[in-house]
Amino acid sequence: MWRNSCRAKYNEALRAYFGQYKEQLCTTCLSRLEKNPMRLLDCKSPEDHKIAEGAPKITDYLCEECEAHFAEVQRYLTGAGVAYTVNPTIVRGLDYYTKTVTDCIGAQGTVCGGGRYDGLIEELGGRHLPSLGFAMGLERILMVMDAQGIEIPQPEPCALYIATIGDAAKVKAFSLLRQVRECGLSAETDVVGRGLRPQMKYADKLGARYSMVLGDNEIEQNKAKVKNMESGEQTELALDETFAEKFSVLKLTESVVSC
Repeated sequence: MWRNSCRAKYNEALRAYFGQYKEQLCTTCLSRLEKNPMRLLDCKSPEDHKIAEGAPKITDYLCEECEAHFAEVQRYLTGAGVAYTVNPTIVRGLDYYTKTVTDCIGAQGTVCGGGRYDGLIEELGGRHLPSLGFAMGLERILMVMDAQGIEIPQPEPCALYIATIGDAAKVKAFSLLRQVRECGLSAETDVVGRGLRPQMKYADKLGARYSMVLGDNEIEQNKAKVKNMESGEQTELALDETFAEKFSVLKLTESVVSC
């Protein structure tokens, strides 16, 4: 089984410890005592939290496999220059976590947390597949960035807007978009069924650096004209696997000239 023997032994130790304080525990903790005693370590009740401070530490109950794994994790963190603190009281609300769990703590509280869940896929009927994951709080991330004076980078302006006429052009446009985006440039096309004139207005609204009209004639000839939206200058490019590369060169060249 994927569950290590140390969890069962640690749960028994917790039951024995908290069992001495049954009359002082809150109703929620009493219900957790038999089902999932590790959750008592995470109780928000001040009285229960005080009791939990003296509870056994999970690091004293690790089996050989988990102890070796935990030591290896720490070696990698140290090697990567990542500062960390061992906290044996971290508890996850979901019971499928195994081995290491983590919290990233800042001045604003917990920013993100996660851990390993090596047996979750297997429990759901799949094959044994060791996994890990984490969740982050967007608001907390923004607070941390603000505290550190980090500004959210502005999105890249649209480098190319492809206006389409007809269904075939729409399909071709998506192929060209993929090429351009894989070169690290921003590219857009119509996805709501606008006519040609509204598409060009939208391209202007986006501040697109270049635009291209793509219709049946362009697809048949396998080439189309790319227009500089500022100067009006047009350059014909082949609609093949070289399109993105040639467009990138065109954009770079004009950027250098304009400087």
